[in-house]
Amino acid sequence: MSTESKKGGAAFDMRLIARIIRLAKPHRKLLWGSIALVLFLTILAPIRPMLVKYTINDGMTVGDKDAIFYFSVLLLVHLVVQSFTLFGHTYVTNLLGQSVIKDLRMRVYNHILSLNSTFFDKSKVGTLITRSVSDVETISSFFSQGFISIVGDLAQITTILVIMLATNWELTLVSLTVLPFLLVASEIFRRGVRKSFQIVRQQVSKLNAFVQEQIVGMEVVQIFGKEDQEFRKFEVMNRKHRDAYKQSIYYYAVYFPVVDILSSLALGLIIWWVAGSPSIASAGLIAEFYLYVQMIFRPIRFIADRFNTMQMGVVASERIFELIDDDSDKEAKGDVILPHISGDIQFEDVWFGYNDDDYVLKDVNFSLKAGKSLAIVGATGAGKSSIINLITRLYTIQKGAIRIDGHNVNDLNIKSLRDQVGVVLQDVFLFAGSITDNVNLRNESITQDNMNAAAASIDALDFIQALDQGWEYKVMERGSSLSVGQRQLISFIRAMAANPSVLILDEATSSVDSETEELIQRATQKLMKGRTSIVIAHRLSTVKEADTILVLDRGRVVEQGSHDELLAQEGAYHEFFQKQFELT
Repeated sequence: MSTESKKGGAAFDMRLIARIIRLAKPHRKLLWGSIALVLFLTILAPIRPMLVKYTINDGMTVGDKDAIFYFSVLLLVHLVVQSFTLFGHTYVTNLLGQSVIKDLRMRVYNHILSLNSTFFDKSKVGTLITRSVSDVETISSFFSQGFISIVGDLAQITTILVIMLATNWELTLVSLTVLPFLLVASEIFRRGVRKSFQIVRQQVSKLNAFVQEQIVGMEVVQIFGKEDQEFRKFEVMNRKHRDAYKQSIYYYAVYFPVVDILSSLALGLIIWWVAGSPSIASAGLIAEFYLYVQMIFRPIRFIADRFNTMQMGVVASERIFELIDDDSDKEAKGDVILPHISGDIQFEDVWFGYNDDDYVLKDVNFSLKAGKSLAIVGATGAGKSSIINLITRLYTIQKGAIRIDGHNVNDLNIKSLRDQVGVVLQDVFLFAGSITDNVNLRNESITQDNMNAAAASIDALDFIQALDQGWEYKVMERGSSLSVGQRQLISFIRAMAANPSVLILDEATSSVDSETEELIQRATQKLMKGRTSIVIAHRLSTVKEADTILVLDRGRVVEQGSHDELLAQEGAYHEFFQKQFELT
């Protein structure tokens, strides 16, 4: 929870509550309908005790069967009307809550989609899942079990108290003698459960983050035999989660019996007072006031729990609003739309670091003409992959400028840019679904003919057609049902099917076998013709054919030129070439 929430108390909560309520603005009909139904329930509530009193006093006490029948029918009608109203209220409030969280979840997910890679580098996936799913779900309870229910409970308590005082103020005061004790117990319960629920939410977030990370990395866990170690970690976290719930269970176990005892004590006081006051002695009055007291005690009994439900919605909303209000890592969309990118790329005095004070690229300068190819070589950590991340605007540079066709890359419309840049990465990510879905990414402009042509260009069409159901073959999550080479082939087809103006290959053939690499090499040579191409590779065949070779060392460009030019210089590239390619 933020510092403001710790210091601001009620004022801070009220600001958040008002903002949560504003989420219901698009569904105002449901909101007002829910409030109207809860107020109608408030009007119906005191009628039943009155009918019970008349049934007893005017019917049962004097033996008037007609009166008994008459009031019994009224009680039945009242019960039916109240039941249908309660059904309507429950349905409408829950529908309101679900409608609000549908909109909010879309808003949260849309915001996450708009964030750049810097945000995801510093955020845990499990935490984001918690924000998008369970935290948003908690806000539904704010409407269905919190705010609106509290409004109804307070209205009912007020209405009942007014009627009780108007009926017999002395008996009212006597029956409510225990009320201060109930209020104190409710406040202790509310504070205790609120604290324990906050701890529960923290533990849920930690559990989600841990489980998500372990499942994704399960292969590593099993290969290194760390199952027992990771299980013990999970056991500790799970125990903390249970202990947090145990604390809330303790408060519930103590609070509800206390309420029942106080309720019974109130009934005893009513009987004692009526018995000592012959002038008001009436079985019907005792029954009426007992029901009134129950109608006051019941909402007070649950109002503390509902305050906690509402507070948990406030806590969850604070975390959600903190996420969607933070635009510091939001991708700049850009206004310049290029219908067709020629592919002229310039890096001008570019400085970049994933952390502001730790530069990965330092004063990088190079120029690549449209239709030409550039190979980037250098030791691990030299900054090769960072260059392609900047061209596709996954990250933003700190100093300098990157230009495409003369336009600053930060000014280009990001969708227009990425639609025309094809990227094949070393670590291929495939989504659960068909091969078709993974190739066209549900882009309707990429037709089946486009995909067939792309697959045929790298001699991979036979591989696709040999699979069960061909293009509709069901790919498991992260492509686990396919080999590394097959996943890499699909990533090439995906890049080629989009017919990009700029092609980027990041160690794209490092994980495939020699036969598959040969297929890809032939295809990429064809694909690179007429396109601006940037290749990061350690393999001789790829580097030698490039028009320009860029040599990076610790984030700086130390040499650039053609293969023959750099060899003739007998500098860093010559040394690198000897080590990597065993030049003799």
